[in-house]
Amino acid sequence: MRNIHQRSHFTISILALMLIVSLSGMGFAADGQVDLNAGTAKELQQLPGVGKGLAKRIVDYRTANGPFKTVEDLIKVKGIGKKTFAKIQDRLTVGSSPQAASSE
Repeated sequence: MRNIHQRSHFTISILALMLIVSLSGMGFAADGQVDLNAGTAKELQQLPGVGKGLAKRIVDYRTANGPFKTVEDLIKVKGIGKKTFAKIQDRLTVGSSPQAASSE
């Protein structure tokens, strides 16, 4: 019986590790922030006040202009004003090595 419990704990540990590794390649940082340079439109929609259209404009802006250098650069995107930015700035980050992310 003890052997079964050990296997169960091992399996849960492996699954947890796999989940952490799989999420690390996404646009979410470990602390729940969204990376403006790697986040997909769906990930960006998790931010307060960011719907489908605005998330697409963020991705389109990034595609057309290159990676965001600072989170404050987000204000350059049409539809992101000072109030919206103030609501979400604590949940934003810009990765050091941006990756191409789809707009889905």
